[in-house]
Amino acid sequence: MKKLLFSALILSGAFFIGSCTDESVEKKEVVAEEFDKERFYSQIRTVPFYISKAYRVVGQDTINVLADSLKVLYRDAVYVTFQASGGSGDIGYVHYYAGSAWTNPPFAPPAKAFSTEMKFSRPTNMTFNWDDTKKTVVVTSSGADNAFRLVPPGKSAYLDTSRFHYKYDFEAAKAGADQSMTWIYDDYTIVMKPMYVFYKHPDETLFLRGIVVF
Repeated sequence: MKKLLFSALILSGAFFIGSCTDESVEKKEVVAEEFDKERFYSQIRTVPFYISKAYRVVGQDTINVLADSLKVLYRDAVYVTFQASGGSGDIGYVHYYAGSAWTNPPFAPPAKAFSTEMKFSRPTNMTFNWDDTKKTVVVTSSGADNAFRLVPPGKSAYLDTSRFHYKYDFEAAKAGADQSMTWIYDDYTIVMKPMYVFYKHPDETLFLRGIVVF
């Protein structure tokens, strides 16, 4: 089981950003109103994020990356976090929590719940920073590591500010509000949603937590 989880972590990282083939980041959509960088740095905190959609646009075709059940298995084992080092102009670090799907959770579908150890998050080879020229956040892979070692160094993805709908609000999420954010690299699109922490038991004191995404 440990070997399976380790493999899941490795391949999930490659799935998230490893397919980027262009080192330069080019923003394809022009946003009428300039994106406020504080919307990202002040709201993201250390919230775990779940990859809800992943697809490629090739010519007239849209290819669902998550049609591969093995990729779904990997995706359900890794929850990405963005940790700013202080100040919206500084370099931030992409970390992750590892976990597994929770059967019979106290939430109705389409909500998905997972169990994870939240004593600390694990580092990746990815960092993020504000690009003042492009007016968006850029994630860059800088080298190999134990969990995400297949991510090619020097590759980048950008936050599509026209599709940044994120606001951390548990009740709004339960009601179906769109709280997603979208990242673009090459011809790939990755959509992430925030995961909310809940306690399995009222007197929970351990670091094992339940997290749910709507």
